[in-house]
Amino acid sequence: MSVNVNKPTDTVQKEADISRKLQLYGIAKAFQNGKVPSNDQIDIALSSFLQSKALSDPPETLSDDGKILVKDTQEVVKQAKSLLLSKNEGNLIQDFVWETTKFDPQSVNTPNAPVSKDVAKKDGDDALQGLRTLGTLLITNGQFRKLLQDCTILLRDMAGDAATSAASRVRPSEEQLNQMDHAAEDNTWHEKPDFSKANLKQQARGMYPGKVKKDVQDTAGAGLDAAQNNDGSQFDPNAGVNAAITTAQDKIDSQVGEKEKKNILQVNEDFRRRAREYYDKKMPQERKDQTIFRLKKMILECQQHEDYSQAIQTLLRLAETYGKHGRTYGQGSADTTKQARSGFAAAEADLRTLIERFANGTSTSDLWESIGQIYKDADKDRELRQWFKNMDSYIRRCLLEQGYILDDASTQEWNHLYEQGRYLLREKYRGHTDRVIDETKFLADQFDKDAQNQAFAQSLNKLFKDLGTDADGKVVFKPHLIKDLTEIIIPSVLTNIAYIPIPRIEYSDSQFDAIIENLVLESDNFTPNVLEISSENYFRWGRKRIANKSHQTFEVKVAGIQMDLRDVSFHVKRKKGFPSITDTGVMDIILPGDGFSFKMKVASAHKKDSQNFFKVEKVIVDFKGLNLKVKKSSHKLLYALAKPIALRVMRKPIQKAVEKAIKDQCNKLDSQLFRVKQEVDRATDEAKSSPENAPNIYNRYMTALKNEFGKKKEQAQAAVADKKANIAFVKEDSIFPDIHLPGGISSKASEYKDLACKGDKWESPVFSVGSASKSTDIPPAPKIQRKAHPVTTENDSIPRNGTTVGTNGFHNSGKKVVNGAQSNGHQLSNGPISLPGVAV
Repeated sequence: MSVNVNKPTDTVQKEADISRKLQLYGIAKAFQNGKVPSNDQIDIALSSFLQSKALSDPPETLSDDGKILVKDTQEVVKQAKSLLLSKNEGNLIQDFVWETTKFDPQSVNTPNAPVSKDVAKKDGDDALQGLRTLGTLLITNGQFRKLLQDCTILLRDMAGDAATSAASRVRPSEEQLNQMDHAAEDNTWHEKPDFSKANLKQQARGMYPGKVKKDVQDTAGAGLDAAQNNDGSQFDPNAGVNAAITTAQDKIDSQVGEKEKKNILQVNEDFRRRAREYYDKKMPQERKDQTIFRLKKMILECQQHEDYSQAIQTLLRLAETYGKHGRTYGQGSADTTKQARSGFAAAEADLRTLIERFANGTSTSDLWESIGQIYKDADKDRELRQWFKNMDSYIRRCLLEQGYILDDASTQEWNHLYEQGRYLLREKYRGHTDRVIDETKFLADQFDKDAQNQAFAQSLNKLFKDLGTDADGKVVFKPHLIKDLTEIIIPSVLTNIAYIPIPRIEYSDSQFDAIIENLVLESDNFTPNVLEISSENYFRWGRKRIANKSHQTFEVKVAGIQMDLRDVSFHVKRKKGFPSITDTGVMDIILPGDGFSFKMKVASAHKKDSQNFFKVEKVIVDFKGLNLKVKKSSHKLLYALAKPIALRVMRKPIQKAVEKAIKDQCNKLDSQLFRVKQEVDRATDEAKSSPENAPNIYNRYMTALKNEFGKKKEQAQAAVADKKANIAFVKEDSIFPDIHLPGGISSKASEYKDLACKGDKWESPVFSVGSASKSTDIPPAPKIQRKAHPVTTENDSIPRNGTTVGTNGFHNSGKKVVNGAQSNGHQLSNGPISLPGVAV
């Protein structure tokens, strides 16, 4: 039977769409259980998304810029898929998540493990709560927001300087502009440029004195040799590129003389000097001191909050506990790492490999060795070890002891620790700390040089550039994109949401039990066909004896909320009164045409009104076409006789009851907001007598809202203590688990919940979404290599193979230090690097 709705129910499409929605529920449950999708499942899902109509065949009515943005989004998804599947070859991210979230300390014979599984879970919850508390304090603190705003202004100022500098270099001088309209001097001739082959060769030889052809061949040969495996089975382009870059760099270094190197170092030093001078100009000492004082004041204000101390103590305790565990684990892990990829050993290896792959296949062994050397120094040097302990005590005191951070004693102790640390780290152990910095910079540079990282970043940059800039790169507002969003994209999304299954609704009190299931809303019908918003503003300015006056009115009209709900299952049981009835059946609920509509007019409250902020002047509700068709029931004849009379008699009372309920709820909200304002005003008056203990305005409103609505929630719970209302997603959540309704959505949801728990470790079949085939163009993961790069040594010079090495990272012969040797394997040793004549 056809009905007058936007989209009549299609039973076949409805069942398929409900299954897809319930699978999303199963996926959410799988994530809650620690399950994650595999690379193959991610690949098929993203490929299916790329083949969807929204990306592969966007509407022709989109604007040109809208179509470009669709292509940009498609490219971003492609690059993200390629980056993730390549770097995550072997499902390393999934293994890392599983091992860290489901780690059982009893499964690994870890020496001196300080925590059990239950304690570790509780510590994780405590750490999350502590971070949440500190984050809330920061984002609501006025000092933090002002500092963030000032940093933004400073960055904008620096960006303006950069733009001005670039413009001044491009812009011609006034003298050049004045000469534009002048002719050249009479009979003036210049020498003809020499474009001969010999001259061009000579100029190129002056720029690079080496043998260009031979060096290019050597570089290409080194790249091909590194890219091709010994057995010739697989070709690794990343290894070839890295080897070619290293060979080319060595060739260039061998041809650069001492004078050119000194010039390069001088240019770098001049650049650093100008950068320091510019920074000092933008951040003079007075501004630095003021920023430090404001940071201290921000900490002091947070310390006055009752939750701050507990959060800080929890985080410091956990950091100390697991820091000791990490050091103990590192010292005693020689045996545990021999076990079969279990516990934290597997997680550590996965995380390290992921970092190295994203860093252009660069091994992190050198970085960990440089950090490990600092620990060795602290173990051997009592002064350095004590300095670390003093820094720990100072940080704890500043964070926990209220007011200490603003005392002069705090500044004096910091100055002492700073000078001592500068001596230890920048003088006594300068070579070791510089090496940590060099290794970190080198690793960060490799992240930037990774070709896949660059491709993904470029696709994102193009998307945001096309979103808010014109062809000349200027920021511009594009109103046609707003039109695309409101007139094409949002309506299309609402239409394609299609069928939305509603969980099983249950109600029980002393007189009635009721259950409704298989309630499925269709988005195209449930979305209003008409939404009208109008407002009126009146303002009067008076003088002498005429008072100022203002009044605002806001009106909302919604119409066309339709329903075509088929095969809705129900169960009713009247436990007391007459007639005592129990029934289970199936019915259709139809609301065609204008459907459900309402109009509400809200105005600002006058002084004579009982309301305080706003009042509801008018509410009109209508649902004339509502029709119920009982398809299956134990009392079908009774329903058939009573339905016409009941609908006609009850329609008006229901409309009036809904209108009254809306008005009452709005008046109650107005009263609650007024009580919140009174509480904030009271806190403000109290703060005037004790300003140092005054919370900021955001905390005042948050506390008042929490108290007011928390009180109302408790009152509402007490009022319905004898009543039960329940939303059951699965049968296990039901308060009537023994009542089975035909075609129950909760039963299907239970199947997907069970499916979410299946699978080994982190795997689950519920993540299998989409119908596309697996990709065949994903590049292999890069091989991990220890790459040649400059390092800072402990002394001014250390002999290596009879050649001295300066602190600038170059051999005296002109070559860079090769820090580590290349490895074709996947894992690398954590031990010291052995080079001829020296061990680093």
